[in-house]
Amino acid sequence: MKIWLPAVRGGSGADVFMQRLEQGLLRAGHEPVLQWFPHWLQYAPWILKRVVAPSGTQIIHASSWQAFAYRRKGIPLVVTEHHYIGHPAFAAHRTRAQRLFHEHFVRRCVARSYTCADALVGVSHTTADAIKRDFDRDVSVVHNWVDTDLFSPLQRPAKCERPFRLLFVGNPSRWKGSDLLVELATGLGAAFEVRCLGGLRNTLSLPNRPANVNLLARTEPQRMPEVYRDADAALVLARYEAFGYVALEAMACGLPVAGFDTTGTAEVCVNGETALLSPIDDLNALIANVRRLEGDRQLCTILGEAGRERAVAMFSEAAAIRRYIEIYEEVWCVA
Repeated sequence: MKIWLPAVRGGSGADVFMQRLEQGLLRAGHEPVLQWFPHWLQYAPWILKRVVAPSGTQIIHASSWQAFAYRRKGIPLVVTEHHYIGHPAFAAHRTRAQRLFHEHFVRRCVARSYTCADALVGVSHTTADAIKRDFDRDVSVVHNWVDTDLFSPLQRPAKCERPFRLLFVGNPSRWKGSDLLVELATGLGAAFEVRCLGGLRNTLSLPNRPANVNLLARTEPQRMPEVYRDADAALVLARYEAFGYVALEAMACGLPVAGFDTTGTAEVCVNGETALLSPIDDLNALIANVRRLEGDRQLCTILGEAGRERAVAMFSEAAAIRRYIEIYEEVWCVA
């Protein structure tokens, strides 16, 4: 099938999803056409209605915010929701400006996209359940995935004569928890190194950061496995997640996860089996969990191996691509 994948570069996990979707469809023998549009068009998505779909397009697959603008007569539209802004768990973690923008602009775009979609997909049950509640329509769940051949573990020494390395990856936003990094690192002390990597959108800026916090340079996606392998555990501070991409990538690389027990993170991880999760914003509990990992390398190994097994078994590319192809065929037959 020829699948048009139009996407505005937003510097988020939705960009990663489109790249991985293109690669997965290619490997499955299909003809995806990934077409990027500049970031500013997210503020004027109606302009995208003028774009001509590639000749021979059989399916259009887009992310929710701008999807309504890609609707073309006679071609089925599949919409994937990555971050439903109407989820009640997300509301408390927005700034006033974000809340106004979401409620008075994004929500209208999303509603239009849901209405005109031939099939609607959520990347997690967390996302799908909230959409079903608010819009009363069918929503399939197809979890995001990771290339478990690329994201894979290395043999780790039983004990390293260096600080215990924690890796934080995320855009600088309150719901990602970047505001907690300085306080957390200070509470942990010199026996720990907190390595911080900004997401696709922005680099992190942490004024007055302690000596045990290191900011890493922006890294190309294909080199991210090296970054994970150089850490001892992943630090997931998100207060809200639609899907825990960082947690999944860390698990695929054999890292234990330390973070908060919230929405999408808890759907990817299993507390006590692949991760140690504490209540949201409970830094004392989180610090205790991190210290537990540092003091028990066997526990790190057990959690890391279980995380790797879960990533391979439940979040594989093959299973996700197969399900998306089934959805394409379903809407194609109806069209």
